Amino acid sequence: MAQSWGRKVIHSAQASEDDVQPSSGASKEATAVYQNAGKAFALIEQHRTPPDPQAYALWYAYAAGEDAQVVERVDQLLANKTTLSPYDIDSIYQELLLPDTGQAATQSIGGAIEKEIESVLEIIQQSVSTNVTYQASLNDVETRLPDASSGGGLASLVSRLVSDNRRMIDTTKELSQGLCDSQKQLATLHQELEEVRNQCMRDPLTAIANRRAFDDRLEEEISHAFASGGKLCLAMADIDLFKQVNDNFGHQTGDSVLKMFAQCIKGNIKGHDMVARIGGEEFGIILPQTDVVSAYNLLVAIKSELKASEVPVEGDPTRIASVTASFGVARLEAGMTMRGLIEQADKYLYEAKKAGRDKVKAQGL
Repeated sequence: MAQSWGRKVIHSAQASEDDVQPSSGASKEATAVYQNAGKAFALIEQHRTPPDPQAYALWYAYAAGEDAQVVERVDQLLANKTTLSPYDIDSIYQELLLPDTGQAATQSIGGAIEKEIESVLEIIQQSVSTNVTYQASLNDVETRLPDASSGGGLASLVSRLVSDNRRMIDTTKELSQGLCDSQKQLATLHQELEEVRNQCMRDPLTAIANRRAFDDRLEEEISHAFASGGKLCLAMADIDLFKQVNDNFGHQTGDSVLKMFAQCIKGNIKGHDMVARIGGEEFGIILPQTDVVSAYNLLVAIKSELKASEVPVEGDPTRIASVTASFGVARLEAGMTMRGLIEQADKYLYEAKKAGRDKVKAQGL
């Protein structure tokens, strides 16, 4: 029913796009939106994807071509198949198209920190004002003290000093308590901000780094390697025939495979090494101060451990065995950009797939 409805909408949109002539008052932006909508429906039909909101958002972004990451990811997936699975669509939507809740949370906490700092400044200002008032009172007493020859006059000044001093002590206690409370609140807000930042850099399924963290770290390690003359290797890994796992056992089991693979890699790397989920079933492994041979041997060990592992199937006594992955390794060379290094690692990953999967391919090995 959904596919039939989708075709009617697509054909209607295509016919309207061919027939309509924008009025002289129509803006270029409105025309572009209309044309991209028609292209999106055409792509839904061409690649046989269900016309749901996520699929439409994905194909519209792809048709508009304004988000290079969306275009690149879709092109990569379509290079190996003619359609996108619901899992592919959901992965791209969640990673690249869903509104950035982390940014909203960061802004909210930042606003709270700003308000708390304003409160601290008010307390400081109040303290300064109180000190000025107290100083004026002391100066007045000092001026009147020589004329206070009578016992009654002296007693009045002393009483005033005692009263002002008590008031100053009470005010100082209140201000100190206010500063202490604000300090605690600021510490809590900074901790929450750090947690939000960490969540924004972590893949929610596998609990390892995500694409954003991967890009930031790789750029940093490349700069460090060039500055220090050190070594750097990058590995790209992809679970073999992952779609079959999802199709045969369901996405929950597929998620278990992804988690298991992530932990397998994480358990074998160390130091400043980093593993990140790039998207779908693809992972990136950054290996600073590592030569190609060492990287190759590490990935062979990971590959073997993965193949020997078993994954339980949700609601079934069956266990999936012999899950395999393919790996491509590239080393950083003089003048190489981050994009160039990734493309080189992807090239060797493709060679590993082409060679029959369950392989590690690296330059010169």
